[in-house]
Amino acid sequence: MQEAMPLLEVKNVSRYFGSLAAVDDLSFEVCQGEVFGIAGPNGSGKTTAINVITQIIPPSKGEIFFDGHPIHRLKSHDICHLGIARTFQQPTVFETMSIADNISVGGTFGKKGARDGAAEAEICRLLDFVGLDKDPDTPAKKLIVNDKKKLMLAVALATNPKLLILDEPCAGLTTVESKEIINLIKKVNDLGTTVMLIEHNMQVLMNISDRVMIIDHGTKLCQGTPDFVCCDARVIETYLGRNSVKGGKTFAGAE
Repeated sequence: MQEAMPLLEVKNVSRYFGSLAAVDDLSFEVCQGEVFGIAGPNGSGKTTAINVITQIIPPSKGEIFFDGHPIHRLKSHDICHLGIARTFQQPTVFETMSIADNISVGGTFGKKGARDGAAEAEICRLLDFVGLDKDPDTPAKKLIVNDKKKLMLAVALATNPKLLILDEPCAGLTTVESKEIINLIKKVNDLGTTVMLIEHNMQVLMNISDRVMIIDHGTKLCQGTPDFVCCDARVIETYLGRNSVKGGKTFAGAE
């Protein structure tokens, strides 16, 4: 069976803030069609890494390739046009704009580059897909946190991404709300979109990911299948804790 080709390649990337290496010589690949999970202790460099990939901040050194093209010198909007979309840990939407207008903005910056943004039919389709049962004319500021996260995901999907990067999508949500988001991620991936997922909840991450990478102090500590990673002695010592169950899906020490 032929292995999936890498869609995203991160090669020896570092990001310094003064003398602090928030990301330190980090290399990894995300393959076409997979769910690639990233975890690590607080302050380990996870969000900084995806900020560098999406060019919110530039790398201090190293190279990043997407679909075979170098992207480490591009602007964020150019990266979005190529087919990378992301969400943020805190709901990030245009608060004073309507739900429909938020999604329309996503259509404008997507890889198809629709001048007038997402069409009305596409907006309705995306709202139905993410399960946001609200009037499209509702201002985004009136939504609760879970609904804002759904809107943020709809905006990202409006760009028609090849790679969707999600930064702790379940943060601040109830167990029921988290299950909704996880089911959405599975639906997105089932339709062919590659997903890169940062998630603090290890039980969620291990159950949804094809492969997992653990970062500590900006460097790759371990990478592999969920079962491989959760049995790694360094991961147990550094992140999971000694109460984790080797080879299983329950991680009491990571909660």
